[in-house]
Amino acid sequence: MMGRTHALSGLVTGVAAGHFWFHLDAAHLAVVAVVTAGAAVLPDIDHPDASVACSFGFVTEGFAWLIEHVSGGHRHGTHSLAGIAAFTGAAYAAEHNRHTLAGKIGLGVLLVLVLASAVRALQIGGHLGDLLAIGGTVAMLRSGFGVTAVPWAIAVGTATHLAGDMLTNEGIPIAWPWSRQHWRLLPEPLAFTTGTRPERWFVAPAMAAALCWLVAVIQKVLPAGRPPLR
Repeated sequence: MMGRTHALSGLVTGVAAGHFWFHLDAAHLAVVAVVTAGAAVLPDIDHPDASVACSFGFVTEGFAWLIEHVSGGHRHGTHSLAGIAAFTGAAYAAEHNRHTLAGKIGLGVLLVLVLASAVRALQIGGHLGDLLAIGGTVAMLRSGFGVTAVPWAIAVGTATHLAGDMLTNEGIPIAWPWSRQHWRLLPEPLAFTTGTRPERWFVAPAMAAALCWLVAVIQKVLPAGRPPLR
């Protein structure tokens, strides 16, 4: 699917998981939702033209080129259960060691990448959005606000990306590298090509509607307050 649809789906799953499973307060829920939205774009780091690869010019484009060749090409290694495990493991290692210099650098790079990917995929701000991502990352690292939620937000977001791509007719090799077979969630008559009318007219609007519904539901119960996750 397109980056915008992936980011929208990440917002939906991030808000749903943060509210119904982790019972976050409004501030933490907002942070987690943005991180999950960016993580839902992250597996496309294996394509130099993807939203996540365009965030910081030749730096991220070069990194995407490297990932593309290491992972076997677009929709290979990063679009599998092994890819989810790799992204989540890297996030956990960085967050768990955030009190060390290496941990701070790793967590900072990851957060900048996912936050910038989120705002870029949602078409918010362009390079101004990149600067906002850097500022948000610095604020999170200095305050520690919401950082413990980063690993599971990365896991939820990347899993959401894979589920979205499994709706398309190309599918993904979910069991890579043990199997190169591509799997789909929909049968051939219902599976669609990325960027075509089914995605633009049905999937993306459905994600936007689901997000609006979640926000409306949460607004009714959040005033009572929830314990923060730090």
